[in-house]
Amino acid sequence: MLTCEDVKNNSAVRTYIQRADESLTALGYTEHSFAHVTAVAENAAYILSTLGYPERTVELAKIAGFLHDIGNLVNRVDHSQSGAVMAFRILDNMDCPPEEIATIVTAIGNHDEGTGMPVNAVAAALILADKSDVRRSRVRNPDMASFDIHDRVNYSVKKSV
Repeated sequence: MLTCEDVKNNSAVRTYIQRADESLTALGYTEHSFAHVTAVAENAAYILSTLGYPERTVELAKIAGFLHDIGNLVNRVDHSQSGAVMAFRILDNMDCPPEEIATIVTAIGNHDEGTGMPVNAVAAALILADKSDVRRSRVRNPDMASFDIHDRVNYSVKKSV
């Protein structure tokens, strides 16, 4: 069975996450590096584990959390849909079962606050985990006057645990 560790160790996945974050850096957008996707993966897994979901569902949430922002490689606009399509191809190439691909891709495609909906447990956990990774260190824009909503929320946090 495919694990989050398998996905984390995939060189293509690592390249896509790194390059997506580089694009967001160029735009002055908040940090979406390995620190972010790892935190989201761990927090999504924690949410479902705490609620008593089966281990495999917890693992799928972890995978979705790690892959959720790869669509930023294509463009920030509609990145959840782009990421879902990218994740489909990656997971299919890694011989992930179709049922599990469907769950992960659905979660990724629905994690954006503008268009997404918590259509299943993995999607709900991903949304919560993504929005709860709030750290001042994620802000890259030095001009407070031009902060977007992500900058304002992240900058407002002085300390989190």
